[in-house]
Amino acid sequence: MQIFDKKKKPLTLFLTILLYAILALIMTLTLNSKGIIWGSDDATFHIGRLVSVSHSFQDGNLIPTISTSNFRLIGYAINLFYPYVTIAPIALLFILFNNPITAFYTGMGIYLFISFLISHFVMKKFSQSTLNSVIFSLFYNLSTYMLIEILPRADIAEFIAMMILPICFLGFYNVFFGDFRKWSFLAIGMSALLLTHLLSTVICAFFFIFILILYIIKSNHFISRLKSLLKAIVATVCASAVFLFPFISEITYQPYSQPSPYILKGKVLIKMIQSSFLNSSVQSYDGNTYNIGVFLMAALILGLIFYFKLPTLYQRIYTLAFLSFFMATDIFPWYIFQNTPIKVIQFPFRFLMIATLLTSIIAAKLVEMFITEFNLQKYQVVITTLLAILLCGFWISSAQIAQSKPFINSKYNILTEKQIKSHKFYEDYYEQYSPASAGKHIADTTWNIGKINNHPVVFHPKSKKESIVIKTGEIQKNSVVALPIIRYKNTKLSLNGKNTHFKTSNNGTVQVKMKHKIKHPVFKITYEKDNLIYFSAALSLVTWLYLLYRLKIEKRLQNYELYLLSKINRNTRV
Repeated sequence: MQIFDKKKKPLTLFLTILLYAILALIMTLTLNSKGIIWGSDDATFHIGRLVSVSHSFQDGNLIPTISTSNFRLIGYAINLFYPYVTIAPIALLFILFNNPITAFYTGMGIYLFISFLISHFVMKKFSQSTLNSVIFSLFYNLSTYMLIEILPRADIAEFIAMMILPICFLGFYNVFFGDFRKWSFLAIGMSALLLTHLLSTVICAFFFIFILILYIIKSNHFISRLKSLLKAIVATVCASAVFLFPFISEITYQPYSQPSPYILKGKVLIKMIQSSFLNSSVQSYDGNTYNIGVFLMAALILGLIFYFKLPTLYQRIYTLAFLSFFMATDIFPWYIFQNTPIKVIQFPFRFLMIATLLTSIIAAKLVEMFITEFNLQKYQVVITTLLAILLCGFWISSAQIAQSKPFINSKYNILTEKQIKSHKFYEDYYEQYSPASAGKHIADTTWNIGKINNHPVVFHPKSKKESIVIKTGEIQKNSVVALPIIRYKNTKLSLNGKNTHFKTSNNGTVQVKMKHKIKHPVFKITYEKDNLIYFSAALSLVTWLYLLYRLKIEKRLQNYELYLLSKINRNTRV
């Protein structure tokens, strides 16, 4: 049966969407098999982010800044340093659903479905083949590394970044090697990436530089492409301004240390290959090496065997897939980059997200070549269905094995509905987005230990809408009070309802000298939104509307060859 043709386009579209919806549902049910948040690498941190954003939304604050509901109530500016925009829909579900666990997995299921659609759409734009698009989407979204991001790592930001990554690569291809007029894809992809995860943006940009080093000589119309690149960069900055501008304003106000600095070193190659063939998504604490999985490992090997049978473009993609895989291993000389800005990526295994994307393209092409070689076009639907069942079966098996391991199941690591609702869990990473001075003393601050006249005091902060309130007993005149609240650029303090001047303590926290004796002092800490924040939000909104409008315009553009031909004809007439 062959339905991947233009005559049956509505049926093809319906069945494809249905397939993706069913797969996303199965994947979600597998993840939510016990009604808990698994004890993963970053689960508490990202659930904490969702709780913080949902609390802000409930209070009518659509531009969250500091956390006033959780993160130990230390005024932690998590939303100024870690983009919140793309997790906002899941945060809204936390408001709509009574059970935060249900809200979380519902959000993940929706995002999985969207990820299938995005990867399908991008590949259709790139290859003009519906069959290729479906197969690529299956390999990519049912890949082991995407499962690793979701389950053992629970890095929600990097999972969403993987959703967006295909758009970035399509946009990059358009600007440098395809129709450079369609630069909006690059702007949309990189903006969405910036509004999701800074390190993924750095990794993506770094890899783009590698591509240009290898293949820029293959490009033409350099001036026109450079203009398109500049347009995309400007649009990216403007579209991500809602996060980017306040972030820059904060990091230039006072010194910050690099979050979790590590020696750059990839994973052991042999272990990564072994784990790939085992298709293991087990957590690293239980002995696993994060990997690309058995199917993409096989695609890398088969791609090498049939390298010269691949079209030239796919040969180059294979080379990049091979390179990105080895960039995640100890074979790659990461020591060269240890003292460069790229060291912020922390873990080179993060390049597996790019390896997964590019190898999925090769895997899809190999399957398509197999179908063509053996004249199996009339069995396209059967082959695609069997492939979906096979990949999904392996995905479920890998997930269930990972869920059975000790660390991810430990009662000390998992999160329950009760814990999330009561905010009784330790989010972690408090030092990462605190000023350098605050980071050195973060242990005291996170346990709400401040000082009065240099004597340690345990304070009891409370959440009150978008502020943190601290009440104490009588405080004498000229007393110096260092509250366990981190000081940022726009942090504001009021004392018994009146704005109060304050300084930064040696611990990087809010410090105030009492002008009068106060019997029942009430300190209220907020983060003031200045004109820059509102301007940034407005600029992002306008730019996104413009970029979406451009997408509509680009649908009507002539293909690239006709565009060049028309230019030649005009020049000839002149």
